[in-house]
Amino acid sequence: MRAAVIGASSESIYAITKAKELGLEVVALDGNPEAPGLKAADASFVVDIRNPQKVKEILDSNKPDVILPVPIGRYLTTTGVINDYYGLCGVSEHSSNICTDKYEFHRILAEQGLRKVELYLIPAGQDDTDVDELNQVFPVVVKPRFGSGSRGVEIYNTKEQLKEGFLNAAPYDEDYIVETMVEGVEYGLDGVFEDGDFKLILLRGKRNTPPPYRECVGYYSVIETDKNKDFFDKVKKLMQGVGEAFGFTNNIVHADIIKDKDGNPFLIETSARPSGHNLHNLFTPMASGVDEVTEFIKMAVPELKKSHSFEPSVHKHMMIRYFDFEDVRVNKVPDEKELMKKYPIKAWQCNLKSGMYLGKVTNGASIMGRGYYVLEASSFFELDGYADAIKSEFELEDNK
Repeated sequence: MRAAVIGASSESIYAITKAKELGLEVVALDGNPEAPGLKAADASFVVDIRNPQKVKEILDSNKPDVILPVPIGRYLTTTGVINDYYGLCGVSEHSSNICTDKYEFHRILAEQGLRKVELYLIPAGQDDTDVDELNQVFPVVVKPRFGSGSRGVEIYNTKEQLKEGFLNAAPYDEDYIVETMVEGVEYGLDGVFEDGDFKLILLRGKRNTPPPYRECVGYYSVIETDKNKDFFDKVKKLMQGVGEAFGFTNNIVHADIIKDKDGNPFLIETSARPSGHNLHNLFTPMASGVDEVTEFIKMAVPELKKSHSFEPSVHKHMMIRYFDFEDVRVNKVPDEKELMKKYPIKAWQCNLKSGMYLGKVTNGASIMGRGYYVLEASSFFELDGYADAIKSEFELEDNK
């Protein structure tokens, strides 16, 4: 039996490892000959994964039983094409196209009454958009039409800011969308669709930097209780409706949502693939007991004759925190062994070194390479207290 991975970034290595543990041979494909996942696979091919036909030509001689679900952006669409071509379990071409196109994503959900905001498309090459034509309620969010993550996302509070900060710099070489900003508490979630039914694996509370960047610097596991059951039920109902609108059948899903002022979930975006940033491969399994990649492989390849379950087996108060120090020079990094003795640290990966300068946290790329740690405690309050204490263990010099 064989698995293929389309997009062999470092975040593919976890899925490759899990597939091998289940006895599958793994074939990896990526356009970058230095992609880390190519070395981790049993066989590897350098190919432009933006071109499904070229991918088919390679896989016809290495026919897969499953395409491994891995964090990937716009070219999730190739995975969808290949799944359809071989009749495999996983995201379809139709669904993947919607996930990676924020305009279509909004249009379809708005038609179903599942997304109630104003959204406008600014096509690539257009330079004559009048700000008064955008009948928006401010503030607004501007972001590229295609892809995923926080790349190019900006917030504008007034028409004047939108004109000066965005419209005056047009035309752009890619499509953008402008949509009404929904304010509230942000969450992420990990889930799965099995035979069309949505199953929530983990709801994650976000810790974000202040505007304008609002970059996530940490996640908390959120445990369902009598107090928050209503919100959990609304999230599950929303995601079920989204799955039906998009045609999700048997696939992993992650999403970003906002709890608005009325306590209702608003969907920012969703995609039929695992979450990145050491969530699907580390934090979610630790906090929920569910290794979604392993369970998906077992579901997708019945010939393995292994039962699968996406039902959480543990419910732990945990936090994954990234090193969000800003505009400082690191003078001293604390000793890992000493920290492990003092604090309830369940995982630690610190890439910071003495003498390193750390700038402002503006997007994922500016923080994720620094490392992370995972804590377990009895409450959000306790987790935050430990995080503050751990920060104080670093000797930092203000460089503002």
